[in-house]
Amino acid sequence: PLLPAHHSGVSGYTAVIDLDETLVHYSEAEGSGGRFEMRPGCIEFLSGLQALGYEIVVFTAATQDYADWVVDQLETLPGVLVHHRLYRQHALPWGPIFVKDLARLGRKLDRTIILDNVKENFMLQPEHGIFIYPWYSEGDDTALFDLLPLFEELVVTRVSVPSILHKYSDEIPSWAGFDGVDIE
Repeated sequence: PLLPAHHSGVSGYTAVIDLDETLVHYSEAEGSGGRFEMRPGCIEFLSGLQALGYEIVVFTAATQDYADWVVDQLETLPGVLVHHRLYRQHALPWGPIFVKDLARLGRKLDRTIILDNVKENFMLQPEHGIFIYPWYSEGDDTALFDLLPLFEELVVTRVSVPSILHKYSDEIPSWAGFDGVDIE
């Protein structure tokens, strides 16, 4: 398994969260190097998951040095704790993309949810994933705020991830930022 045997979250649920265009956006300005911006609600979302007892796993297709640079900075913020980090080398190369196989984590699948802005990244377990609208620094985004109550209900009701995602399948695209956007 990719994760240690001991579950880090008190709720028994694992939240697998993508990094780029899900939590942050990275850009390089000429002459000033690179910087990242946090998606609106990033701190509240991560600290909310922590408060709910989730085991938080950042799983990115990015390189480890870059991802560690970002996550190290996120973890300096109040209430933000990432239990585990997985990188490009932990994903399965599939043509031009890197697939995140949740079955390789060593966690109960029915208690594992993934949030990613690339639907194909969780194509091996689509019933466990939320496809979030890619964020490129737009200020009016509310997706992370809008999705947090679903994560809360999941822990409170103790249902399986596929069952709650099925229950809210009509609402999730709107909560995830796809209002008025064709996602098919």
